[in-house]
Amino acid sequence: MLIRIMSESPSDQLVSAMRTLQIALDHHDAAISAAQKMARNDWRCLQFLIEDGPQSPRAIQERLGLTSGSVTALLDRLERRGFVARAPNPEDRRGLHIMPRAKAEALVHEAGDALSRVTSKLAQRWGPDRSYAAQQACLDLAKLVEWSAHRV
Repeated sequence: MLIRIMSESPSDQLVSAMRTLQIALDHHDAAISAAQKMARNDWRCLQFLIEDGPQSPRAIQERLGLTSGSVTALLDRLERRGFVARAPNPEDRRGLHIMPRAKAEALVHEAGDALSRVTSKLAQRWGPDRSYAAQQACLDLAKLVEWSAHRV
């Protein structure tokens, strides 16, 4: 956990809190991927496919920041384990769509259940207005982080 210095400005304290949350989420993902005996990027790919639907290998490459060769190896591993299937892209006959299979959906939802349960308890304690405000704050912060990443 990051140590916050009281003399930091409010924006520095916010960045520190965001990094603390990022570290906790990274630990959560690391624990899940280790429990499933899969690489972190394999897990991240499954989450992406379940959350956003079928994707091209190129979209996976961009989302995960990998080379095309690394994506091919990742997809080979996931396909061998029955998590994904390659299918022709209906919009481009030369392209592929990577389709998550039911096994991947079950795994992602099961893995998220524990976090969902504790988050649900927190949302109940906070109430709908504070929960909604926290949700919007997280989404706003995510947009700011993405914006900043493109300026580096």
